[in-house]
Amino acid sequence: MKAATARPDPAHSLPERGISILNGMLGDYLQRRGNDLAIDMSFRHRGRMVELSAAGIRATTPVLSAKLCVLVHGFCCNESVWTFPATASARKNDTYGSQLQRDGGYTPFYVRYNTGLPIADSAGHLAKLLGDLVAAYPLPVDAITLIGHSMGGLVIRGACAAGPPQTAGWLAKVTDVIYIGTPHDGADLERFAHGATGTLRAIPNHVTRLIGDILNMRSRGVKDLRVGHPQSDQGPAPWLASARHYLLMGTLTRNPQHPVGRIFGDALVRVPSATSTPAGSSTAPEIFVFPGVHHLALAHDAAVYRCIRQICAGA
Repeated sequence: MKAATARPDPAHSLPERGISILNGMLGDYLQRRGNDLAIDMSFRHRGRMVELSAAGIRATTPVLSAKLCVLVHGFCCNESVWTFPATASARKNDTYGSQLQRDGGYTPFYVRYNTGLPIADSAGHLAKLLGDLVAAYPLPVDAITLIGHSMGGLVIRGACAAGPPQTAGWLAKVTDVIYIGTPHDGADLERFAHGATGTLRAIPNHVTRLIGDILNMRSRGVKDLRVGHPQSDQGPAPWLASARHYLLMGTLTRNPQHPVGRIFGDALVRVPSATSTPAGSSTAPEIFVFPGVHHLALAHDAAVYRCIRQICAGA
């Protein structure tokens, strides 16, 4: 009798990835137009939306724990970014979440969202989604670890600063926040795009102005990456004082002190850009650097996972 093969995860398909890229570039426009391609934030399991009820959670995650880890992807991605490349040593469809489930007894939840929306909007949606998760979860929740890659880290930081009633029921459960390749001080590539757009639109030539207008059509989500950290009324959103914070950053070079590594970081985010701590903050994040690991690879790298595992184990 032939063994049954696992159904491919739809999140990895070209159409699903294409929709996520489209949302990243034009997601705010899609939402304003009421387009069906606009992604609503939700938890996903094998590409399908998780129903936030006790029965819905049990149906997708039969093995439950009082410890949760929530993974939030970055710009133009979906939850497939967490999947390790298929190798002889890696299990099929392995992720940081599935490994933490095996090694640390965590129950993982993967967020999918419209990365073209303003980061503040996505942060508010995440705060509500986490509240709905804790309210519907079949067991009392003891601890939550939040893991964000790139823009996902900014969304997490904003969600933690949202305040009541959005954070009621879940914020006090957050023990660790892990930001992976997150541009807390902004991304240089978006700064360049912003400057180029302004220059092209200022030149008195209809061709360059047209190119500038096209560039300016990029979503509010990507434009927000120029500044990086979510803003509160008092300035940059503070680090959640009741949790431990960790910044996991990569460099293109094996030597992180090499000029190329210092200037270009992981190709999108420089290591020094992750050290922004608001004035008066008593919670300084701990920084780990992974030489030779580029921006996207940070979301599915064995060395990065070992660090995450140690963080979650309290080591």
